[in-house]
Amino acid sequence: MKSDFTPFKIGTVFNPINIKAEIPKYRFVKISYPSRLNAMALDSSKITHNDNLQYSPGEILFKVKLYKEVTIEVTDSPKFDISETSHRKPLILHSAIIMRKALGFKNGLKIFVKNNHDIRHVGLGSSSGLIASVACAINELYGNPINKEILLQYLAQNHGEEIANNIIELSPVQCIGGSAAAGLYKGGLIILAGKSKVIYSAVISDKFKIVIGIPKNFQKLDAQTLLEQEIKSFPKFIKCGLKYSPKIAYSLIHNVLPSLKDNNLKPLGDLIYDYRFKMGSINNCSYCYKKLSIVANKIACIKEKNIAEILSLSSVGPSFFALTDKTAECIKIFNKANLRTIVTDVENHTYSILGKF
Repeated sequence: MKSDFTPFKIGTVFNPINIKAEIPKYRFVKISYPSRLNAMALDSSKITHNDNLQYSPGEILFKVKLYKEVTIEVTDSPKFDISETSHRKPLILHSAIIMRKALGFKNGLKIFVKNNHDIRHVGLGSSSGLIASVACAINELYGNPINKEILLQYLAQNHGEEIANNIIELSPVQCIGGSAAAGLYKGGLIILAGKSKVIYSAVISDKFKIVIGIPKNFQKLDAQTLLEQEIKSFPKFIKCGLKYSPKIAYSLIHNVLPSLKDNNLKPLGDLIYDYRFKMGSINNCSYCYKKLSIVANKIACIKEKNIAEILSLSSVGPSFFALTDKTAECIKIFNKANLRTIVTDVENHTYSILGKF
């Protein structure tokens, strides 16, 4: 049982599963895996206590068409051979090891990862998405013996992120399960509650674009450094969660979900905006970028003037994003706030299989 936030050895499994699948169904699998944007937590206080890497703050996320391509080939060697062009090898290795422990296979794997949007620690789920994409490709190689609900929890509850100048340990960064859900569940909008359980998903109209804004002067830090800074802000997360989670839950059940049944995004957008901009979430997350609240004030007009259906920080930032059909207006406002922008589409599908034999 792990209750602290100290690093752990790559490949450590804290919450095991045992699903025998020792013989691969295929020799080769290649998949394309989408990314996620974390719009908000349902109870931020639940992210501050490490209960053996099991967290239950809940999450509302959107999926976007920023992809990782993962190729897995079976080899006769028992080793994992990660290609030289695959970046962030500690995370790839961790994913491969924990999947071997779950499935019990002995053969080796050759792993290739191509990621054209590897923007780290800005709120795009780059670390959890990489681990999840490799794990899903391995699961696919063995015929998907682990169902999506179990695999989501397994990945979330054995998650870690790389540490600068440390190739043998990972940082126990909190994981809710959004990146795994993005690849495993349909719908451009997904809501998780409890311990990484998907409770709702919905298709988002393709008339909308997603505009992501990343501060141009953001200084990237490694995961362990960011976690240590976040721990100092835990009292703020606890206060916010205790104060607002009942209101959030009521609004979600009695307003947001019924409205989504009618394809009405406004109550959802209002809840996300209130949480981020009025309940203190952005200030709480400013440990990762001190000017976060200043940027938020400059772009708040996007929601106030109904230029976008959704305006939010993603995860703890520093990236903001807007779901909009007025792309040019959002880009202009983001640029004025010194944000460089990425424009992409909502992804309503799961990961896709590009080839297997």
